[in-house]
Order: sequence, then structure tokens, then C-alpha cells
Amino acid sequence: MLRTAGAGWVRFCSRNLLRIRNAEVLDTLPRERSVVIASNHRSYADMYLLSSVVLPRARWIERAYFPVRTEYIYERIGGLLLNALASGLAMYPPIYRQPARRALNRDSLTFLVDELRRPGTLVGMHPEGRRGTSADPYLLLPAQPGIGEIVHRAGPIVVPAFINGLPDDLFAALKANFNASLPPVAITMTFGAPLTFDEERAAPPGARSSLRIAEAIRSDIGRLGEADRQLRATITAL
Repeated sequence: MLRTAGAGWVRFCSRNLLRIRNAEVLDTLPRERSVVIASNHRSYADMYLLSSVVLPRARWIERAYFPVRTEYIYERIGGLLLNALASGLAMYPPIYRQPARRALNRDSLTFLVDELRRPGTLVGMHPEGRRGTSADPYLLLPAQPGIGEIVHRAGPIVVPAFINGLPDDLFAALKANFNASLPPVAITMTFGAPLTFDEERAAPPGARSSLRIAEAIRSDIGRLGEADRQLRATITAL
């Protein structure tokens, strides 16, 4: 569903806005390992747009998971319907913020580790853990150790990505995409070189190792952000 119907309509609705850089790295991913797509987090649609590019190119991917906070997706009827209709229930497993339920996050983390130990699995995650809301799209929040622990335990290939320009008002983006009289709202998506972290995984597991990996992933995303900033500055100057 995500690879065909989902990717098809997303690309149709963003074809005049989206600019993709370095997507060819997706063609080099080894099929014997699973994949984590790690990106910055500015919009609720970040991973949906990224998956519309990744899944059609990496056709050997057999299963995809995008962990999501529970407040809307799993606690309201509208969220459940959105998960079913828009992602085929791929927004899973749930991540809890309520103190009384945080222990359940260990189950979600273990699930992702187990799945990523199977070749053909894709997981989309944000090292920041939550959405950045500052006016500066290049300002990243601190890395959270969860993604580092998952990478340390499961050993997937990590593909960093930076996405910029996707507005909070998705209807405004749709209007700009189909109305040639409006100025284009450029959405840029940049992929980085795949990371293995094989050396880092040789270190003993623990909070420090997990945070070190998470911060390294965040740093790579930050470098992609700087490349995006320079590209947009060059276009503006022209």
C-alpha cells in the first residue's frame, strides 16, 4: 500500500514542489541488512513523504514501521482511522509520554530491535524524539538515546535524511502544487551516505554508547541541513 498507492498520490500531490538530492544512495543499500531512515522532524508528514521516495526505490523492503506517539494516533478514533487509511497501520509501535505508561516503551523498543534483526525491514525514526517548532528549520533538538540503543542492538544500516519546506498547513502546499499562478513552495529532501556504526557497536551496550550513536546520527543530519541551507542561499542569489 505504501509503496504503490501511498507513494503514488504523495508524489502526484508534491511533484511541482519536491526537490530530491542524493536519492541514488538508496540504490546501494545491502539487502542482507535492515534499514533505519533517520531524519529531522519538522512536520507530521515528514516520514510519509520520505517513505514515498524510499520504498519505490528499495523494492526489497518487506515491512516498514514508523513509531509514533500515542496522543492522537492511538487514543482517538480519527487517529486510528488516519493510521489505517493513510499508512496501512505502519505508524507502529506506539510511544508513550505519560509517566505511568513509559515502561511500555521498552516493549516498543524491543519490538523494533527484533524486527530490524530481520533483513527487509525498514524503520523510520527521528533522533530528536519530538518535532522541532522553532522558526529556524535548521535548528535541531538534542538527540535522544532510543535510536542509538536500537542501532547498537540490531545493527541496521542508517540512512540520514534532511527534509525542509514542508509547511504545517498541508492544504496550502497542495494548493501551491496544483495552482501554477502561486509561487512554488519548494520542499527539499536530501539523503546522506549510509552509516553502519559497526565500530561503535563493538563498545559495551549502555546509555553512553546509545547516546554516542544517536548524537552521531544527529550530526550527520545537521550536515545535510547545512548543505540544504547553502543550496537555498545559492538559488536565492540567482
